[in-house]
Amino acid sequence: MGNTLVKWGIAGYGDIVTRRVLPALHALGEQPAALWGRDPHRAARTAERHGVARSAADVDALLVGVDAVYIATPVVHHVPLARAVLDAGLPVLVEKPLAGGLGTGGTLDTAGRCAGVAYYRRLAPAVRRLREELDGWTPDLAEVRFRCAFAPGPDDPMRWRTDPALSGGGVLADAGSHRIDLLLHLFGRPYEVTARLGDRFPRGAERRAELTLHWRSGPRAHCLMEWGDGPPVDRFRLTGGGRTLTLAPLDAGRIDAPPHPPLLLPPPANPHQPLLADFAAAVAAGREPVCPVAEGRLVDDVIVAAERSDAAGGRPVRMGK
Repeated sequence: MGNTLVKWGIAGYGDIVTRRVLPALHALGEQPAALWGRDPHRAARTAERHGVARSAADVDALLVGVDAVYIATPVVHHVPLARAVLDAGLPVLVEKPLAGGLGTGGTLDTAGRCAGVAYYRRLAPAVRRLREELDGWTPDLAEVRFRCAFAPGPDDPMRWRTDPALSGGGVLADAGSHRIDLLLHLFGRPYEVTARLGDRFPRGAERRAELTLHWRSGPRAHCLMEWGDGPPVDRFRLTGGGRTLTLAPLDAGRIDAPPHPPLLLPPPANPHQPLLADFAAAVAAGREPVCPVAEGRLVDDVIVAAERSDAAGGRPVRMGK
């Protein structure tokens, strides 16, 4: 595509699309060329309101005249839509998680294709600094703690997230997937997972997920994610060898490393902007995006292993190679 304008097709019209994806594309000078959603009237209104050239009547129409596609639908539709995009020979960037506990991500053939998952925190300056700090240092323990309120009513458009058949899980697949991805980005594939999932919505998605990941290289991670009452928490901490590095809140861009002064590496106001810029550059250069589908699929593997462990009363589940 060289330096020409990238024409994007967008599948979905929810908050991520209207608050982050479309503003990011406009800021980058990219062109949101077409938008499709399951409700054609809502899709048309969203397209008109947010400067998208046209609304598409169906997925086939969405793929006409575009250079790449962003998928931001309920999780159950991620893989089928991504497969349609790839079959049409187009690059695709999929919202997280790829499939979560649905476990369907392995059916995607991405060989020779530019295909990624939207784990945008990999591009945060503070996370990049954490990766640099791991050169010559292997922490013993990673601690991840997340809590926020989420109790959608019957008419809340986010209520689908409480149904694992649509969302691929509860808090672990939703907020937890980003934090699991950071652990995998730092340490690679774990060999063992133990988990307990509970406090479920009526449709089955868990409000609370507690899990431990082990790596053969030595580190262990303890994670507690909750949708519940109490002050919000979002902490990511690495400890070992007399050192402690803490990001709290995770997205603040502040690294506390006593006895040194805090290091401030603020993230961009819209974290989808560097994500989309990276993907467009990956397509142009013929390289992998910051989180290729194969790595996004590994997060799904951890979620599936956590569900298996919980079903077995919290017994360890080996991840394999």
